[in-house]
Amino acid sequence: MVFYFFGSRRLGKEGFNEGTSYNAYSAFASIEKKFNEVHSLNFTGIFTPNRRGKSSPNTQEVFDLKGIAYNEYWGFLNGNKLNARIKEVAEPILMLNHFWTISEKASLQTNISYQFGNIGNSRIDFNGGANPSPSYYQKLPSYFLRTNNLAEAYTAQENFLDDGQINWRTIFDANVTTANTYSNSAFVLYEDRNDDKLITLNSIYNLEINDNFSINSKLEYKQLKSENFAEVIDLLGGNGYLDVNNFAASKAQMQNDLQNPDRIVGVGEKFKYNFNLNSTVINAFLQAQFKYNKLDFFAALKISNSASYREGLYKNGRFENNSLGNSEKLNFTNYGFKSGATYKINGRNIINANFGYLTQAPTLRNSFSNSRENNNLVDDLQSEKILTTDISYIRRSPVITARLTGYYTSIKDATEISFYFADGLGGDNTAFVQEILSGIEKRQLGLELGLEAQITATLKLKGAASVGSFVYNNNPDLYLTSDISNTGIFDENGRSKNYTSNLKNYKIAAGPHNAYSIGFEYRDPDYWWVGATTNFFSNTYVDIAPLTRTSNFYTDSDGLSFSNYNTEIARELLKQEKFDSYKVVNIVGGKSYKIKKYYISVFATINNLLNKEYKSGGFEQGRNANYNELKADKSLAKPVFGNKYWYGRGTTYFLNLNISF
Repeated sequence: MVFYFFGSRRLGKEGFNEGTSYNAYSAFASIEKKFNEVHSLNFTGIFTPNRRGKSSPNTQEVFDLKGIAYNEYWGFLNGNKLNARIKEVAEPILMLNHFWTISEKASLQTNISYQFGNIGNSRIDFNGGANPSPSYYQKLPSYFLRTNNLAEAYTAQENFLDDGQINWRTIFDANVTTANTYSNSAFVLYEDRNDDKLITLNSIYNLEINDNFSINSKLEYKQLKSENFAEVIDLLGGNGYLDVNNFAASKAQMQNDLQNPDRIVGVGEKFKYNFNLNSTVINAFLQAQFKYNKLDFFAALKISNSASYREGLYKNGRFENNSLGNSEKLNFTNYGFKSGATYKINGRNIINANFGYLTQAPTLRNSFSNSRENNNLVDDLQSEKILTTDISYIRRSPVITARLTGYYTSIKDATEISFYFADGLGGDNTAFVQEILSGIEKRQLGLELGLEAQITATLKLKGAASVGSFVYNNNPDLYLTSDISNTGIFDENGRSKNYTSNLKNYKIAAGPHNAYSIGFEYRDPDYWWVGATTNFFSNTYVDIAPLTRTSNFYTDSDGLSFSNYNTEIARELLKQEKFDSYKVVNIVGGKSYKIKKYYISVFATINNLLNKEYKSGGFEQGRNANYNELKADKSLAKPVFGNKYWYGRGTTYFLNLNISF
């Protein structure tokens, strides 16, 4: 019997962004019993719990005032930084594996695994108080500047500069005051929870028919039960929290669960929403491989069936007839085919090509328009269709190793769901909406080059380049849902009309489309080494708001275009923001020692050596949903609802010391 054990911990009080603590453990255990030459059994357990503080995306106004390390999610409490947005993951995996060597040419591996635990994302709820976000738009200078209220704008700016963090003391004081009057808490700290239970069984069969031909096959079964709910984790000095939606139109509609109206919840209790997602997936896979002196090739086929449904545990007051109980069942049968070949021109020159076409069921998240509140399925839900192909030339020599790859990927019938608050719906309506974008087509096209040159026994030069074009390739369908009705944009079921979102040829926000790197690595015979790379990035784009690319953008409440609509101005308003190119320099090095029976190694990195500030990503806020709203906001020196960004980290350092014996 053989035993393996491993454990580690990573801990950080704060990262580059303020208030972003980090605490992670990892544990691995494996026990293997070999019964004889053909049978062995292995048990493996993996547990990697982690807890980290999140950082906020911000408008440029906020970054200009507070710098790129600013994070709105934390505030001081009793002298310590307390982050309201904590992500916690604790999902152990247990696996039992049986290995059977049937013959010299055949083997069978059978596995069963069980993954369970929870994922939690905390935040503050405030159905009895004001928004506690320190960068809430009504607290920033831009909110007052739009009405030319310079005095209030100056006061807002000074307040934000002086503090600009969550005021935990005010929150506690408000809750203590309400508790003393036997009222419910104005604020509560809670978690959005996913408690998943996933069972996986699979069997893998490998057969080598001869020296040139082999077969691999796999049969897999997965069953998932995902419990989704909100849970109170701290009453913040209060004595209970009222489980209602204060934005609803009537008392009945305010109830998150009509089975328990006006319920008061405490720590550890569920509220807001409560539902299960259930899914069963069966996969079958078969691959044939052929190997010859000059040519290797393979062909693979995959078939799958998935069945899923939502089980509502609350009777939501806004969707009284369509929230409790089981939804309609979704069933998808999908398939995939992939093949590839490698042609060896000679020992140093190789050509490799691959082609694949597959369909895959939409994710559970993208199957329901608003799974937290109702059983409504996305209209005309389709499996995604993915076609991908690539071809590579590989060169290997004692001095130079290089690979040049061209690739093309087409994705069709994708679905995306977004949640946001919008002004200017159907002319002048306002609502919190779910935006369902379906029938999306995307195109990814690019070239990649990797190069290494061993100049001397100790010195190596390295280079890489990636040039891509990632775009929307059609004008997908769009509709909105909401928990309100009869406002001129939503019907009695809270659904809008169908729109076409004119996204074709807009860029997909997928990080830098172009990236280049050049560097070196030096390894000394005395067991120390150092390397450096200079990296160039360009063609990074903001994620666009699809609703503003529909007819809602230019249509007034009477169904006609806005009388002041100007096509040229509209084109400028809807122009996708492209971020500036940037350069990042990284250095890495290490040293190894042997002292008696101990092996000691030191490893260090410095990332972004020149402390370059750059936008790494961002998105348009969907708040300004029509021409007049967006034009008025963008005409301001400081837009109230400008794009939100993430900035890359400044200079960061990492040091690792390892001792083994």
